[in-house]
Amino acid sequence: MISRREVMGGAVASTALLAAGGVQAAGDDAALKALLDRLAKGGRADQKLATLSAFSPTPLSPAARLDYDAVLSAFTTEDDIVRRFPFGAGATSPYVVTTRSGTWLKAADAAKSGDTAADAVKRLDAETARIAEDAAKGVVLPAFVIDKVAAGLAETATAVASAPELAAALGRQRSVLIALRPQAGKEIGVGRFKDGETYYALLLKAAMGADITPSQAWARASAAARALTARADRLLKAQGLSRGTVGARLATLSRDERWLYSDDDAGRDRLTADMNAWLTRAVSRLPASFATVAPGSLTVRMSRMSPADEAARRQGYREAPAFDGTRSGAYFADLSTIRTRPGWTLPSVVHHESVAGHMVQMPLEERSGAHPLRSRMAFPGFSEGWAIYAEQLADEEGAFAGDPLAELGYIQWMLFRVGRLLADLGVHHKGWSVEKATVFLNDLQGPPPVFSPVSQGLERIAIGPAASAGQGLAWLELVRLREESRKRLGAAFDLRRFHDAVLVPGPLPLSMMRARVLGAA
Repeated sequence: MISRREVMGGAVASTALLAAGGVQAAGDDAALKALLDRLAKGGRADQKLATLSAFSPTPLSPAARLDYDAVLSAFTTEDDIVRRFPFGAGATSPYVVTTRSGTWLKAADAAKSGDTAADAVKRLDAETARIAEDAAKGVVLPAFVIDKVAAGLAETATAVASAPELAAALGRQRSVLIALRPQAGKEIGVGRFKDGETYYALLLKAAMGADITPSQAWARASAAARALTARADRLLKAQGLSRGTVGARLATLSRDERWLYSDDDAGRDRLTADMNAWLTRAVSRLPASFATVAPGSLTVRMSRMSPADEAARRQGYREAPAFDGTRSGAYFADLSTIRTRPGWTLPSVVHHESVAGHMVQMPLEERSGAHPLRSRMAFPGFSEGWAIYAEQLADEEGAFAGDPLAELGYIQWMLFRVGRLLADLGVHHKGWSVEKATVFLNDLQGPPPVFSPVSQGLERIAIGPAASAGQGLAWLELVRLREESRKRLGAAFDLRRFHDAVLVPGPLPLSMMRARVLGAA
């Protein structure tokens, strides 16, 4: 019998639990937490699933049972992906090495120590062997990503020339990738893999915590894009912009000097003050839509970065407030290229990054006590999807009433959100090329309202299929769930109660969230 002390003390590895032949560990909250802590460190998908399945959830508290059920659901999907599609980096990417993953990214640091360098050589060669094995199954990085990784490997090999064995390992990996480039073809999505449609559907399921086919996702996203485009067209025409695509007209408006801030301290201070004015109004609306709000969410602020961060062109970042307000929250906007950020694009940033977006959701997640493994795996797109939902909620609450330019800024942001969703689906479900996806996004949204080019977003979509789609679908599914609940309850529907049901328990797979919300309805 595996004792609670052994599980809590960390003395029992996954293999030992598996060898126990299904004997159940003591099922209390502390034991589950210790077990999830161990499983969070990684391991084979089948072993993690078997280990957690061997744990008895019967005596768990309601909150701990949510951890158990949510992680078990995520592990089940992960195991299904890895078992049926044994290549790449498991359920996170079909590729072992990319511009964002692989030992090569930390090789320069590894070169500083002989022992670390030797370990890095082993890991590099193991990854190189995996790249070749996956290629035999038809899984090869898109050609444009191969070019970027190959260039990075060459640059890194030069930088670690003082560690010749490490430099040689980097060169071997580069040679294998370059040799595979002709095999990459022109397509960049996973649809070119054997059973790629099924693979992509499973990745969407992992991102959502619920079944949704690529075709269903495409239909819902396309409908949202059409509605947003029609609304943008009306608003742009009211501004005297009636010719060209919506994206082209948004590009024209974004260059209008009337709505740009000066590139100096005065301009940055004025922009920050304008964002805080929108934030004050957003906080005042919280009681009408939320029954449970963290005290810390009421004191968040929009802030300028330090001069050093601005000079380094650090991207925008947030510091989440503590639930009880003992830690204040702030969003630090990226203002390094302030002349590309017209004032009418800012209100939606406030609602997404602070209230009622991340700065409302994150403290409630903290208070829920959800295990980090649940937060990471149950519904990976939930946090970002909630923040997008919060932008729509602000619009529904009348935040932009009487301010057509702020409304237009909101629409552009939503076109950006749904554009990433459609681009993910287009690349992996429809077989779009980089060129087709680029034209589509430029026509739909104009210049991206975030400070990253379209090409960077498409690279992330190519190497991380379903991640961007999962965020956009999270938003659409939250709206669908709300409206289904409203339809069932009729006049008894309470928006505040709905938001509590979604946020207070912490992140849950969409399938579990639907069951809880609609069961309560």
